[in-house]
Amino acid sequence: MRTLNQERGLYALEIVKEVKKKPDKAQKKYKSYAKKLPALIATNGLIATLAFLKSKSDAKDVYDSVVRWLKQQEYIESEENGLEELLKVDYHKLRLATMEALAFASWLKRIVEIEIEEDENE
Repeated sequence: MRTLNQERGLYALEIVKEVKKKPDKAQKKYKSYAKKLPALIATNGLIATLAFLKSKSDAKDVYDSVVRWLKQQEYIESEENGLEELLKVDYHKLRLATMEALAFASWLKRIVEIEIEEDENE
């Protein structure tokens, strides 16, 4: 049996392995948004961050990663309507979902820093 923290890390690793199959440009965009994700959630809140990511075509994969994790952890019922569901939940559930998303985002940031190569100019 694994801890929730191990599950977060493993899920982040699986997602990043899928991202690594994409072209370099897509990998770099994903890495850029994933590295900013914990700060975005802490500064703007989960709903505003998800709305921002969903609005950006090159950040949609990061949005999908977070929403899939929240669905897997049963904070939302549908990946398609994840943002909308969070807009309708009570404060307590939103707070818990935000804490979970932040914990996952921290793992995602760590994994992309390890797995996706840095450009020499970065």
